[in-house]
Amino acid sequence: MPPYDSDSSDDGGDDYSTTNVILGYAVSDPSGDEISHVGGYPSWLDPNHPPPAALAKCKVCHGYMSLLLQLNADLQQHFPHDERRLHVFCCRKKNCSKKIGSIRAFREVRKPEARDKREKKNLIETKPGTPVPDLGTALFGGTGSSSAIDGTNPFSLSNSGAQPTANPFSSIGSPSTLAAKPPQRPVDEPVPLTETFADKLKIGSDRDVNPNNVEVTEHWPEPASVPPPFTSFYLDAYPEELDKEPVELTKAEASKTQYDVDDSGGAGVSQKDDFESELDKTFQKFSDRIAQNPDQVLRYEFKGEPLLYSGTDGVASRFVVPHGKSGAIRGIPRCERCGAQRVFELQLVPGLIYELEKDEAMDLEDGMEWGTVILGTCANNCGEPGTVTFQEEWVGVQWEERVARK
Repeated sequence: MPPYDSDSSDDGGDDYSTTNVILGYAVSDPSGDEISHVGGYPSWLDPNHPPPAALAKCKVCHGYMSLLLQLNADLQQHFPHDERRLHVFCCRKKNCSKKIGSIRAFREVRKPEARDKREKKNLIETKPGTPVPDLGTALFGGTGSSSAIDGTNPFSLSNSGAQPTANPFSSIGSPSTLAAKPPQRPVDEPVPLTETFADKLKIGSDRDVNPNNVEVTEHWPEPASVPPPFTSFYLDAYPEELDKEPVELTKAEASKTQYDVDDSGGAGVSQKDDFESELDKTFQKFSDRIAQNPDQVLRYEFKGEPLLYSGTDGVASRFVVPHGKSGAIRGIPRCERCGAQRVFELQLVPGLIYELEKDEAMDLEDGMEWGTVILGTCANNCGEPGTVTFQEEWVGVQWEERVARK
């Protein structure tokens, strides 16, 4: 695990540094992205082929969940021909809080049809008596046939070659033009893309595939059948900027990883003290980092590393080895569909809870109780060519105790 701010890179400024993390912000005004939003209702790459209803249900109570995030997650640098969306849902029932399966996420992907199938389809669909186009054009396409969108995703690394891990927002100084797509309610026909959240991230957007061999017996529920949605907000994206602080750590301290605990080892230091020390240090680092951009609701860095809320729970154990102990980092579970390694892609942070619940009438004891929601996705972006595939992905939730919020 690299040191706490090892992902930061000096952009030459005097007062701040920019990291490879892209931050998402909830905004009320349209930001140019018709797809990415928090709250509201989900929309699909093919409105005629929604996911199976099983993906909409809480694994604890089996009731329908509410949308937390829909993200246009096209990754032009990694998957130039694929359309991708990420959907994160949560159960709002108090009894399901802090239980595995009450927050779920899935990846929606449309891959182009295999070339041999596409060529065969074009030949079969040629009607008798109609002019046959030039064979080269029929098989390989001609001018005007391209449907590719030069989408750039604000939550992904650019391949422009500006820097080793070039940030698409390397020109920092003026407000980012990376836009987050506005929320979109279910519609009967696809809405043409304008500037997508993917455009801002530099992340690049038919038939259903049954995720995890779940028997499909229901179609995705109609809006009237699900709980009232959270208030919907558009998303905007900017690169993470951190204040530069003087280096005050000693060489020994600097050698420790982000989530190490103090190993000074005194006779009066108990295991409980060590545990609490690690917990406090991890949470403090999380709080300090978030505080530099307090309005953020999500953090995006494909193949990056999450900012942990706790250093002692089961989720943390997948990303770090406690100081003084040996062993390999467990990592995120592999993709059940193709067996490929999963990688960190994004995490939701407490600012999202505030935005979604600030206008709702509820007691302080109600509402969401997580510190961060971490999403790991298939590194291969697996899916069936020529169709829309829905695949449930790994979600790691670090929970919090409810505290009074202003």
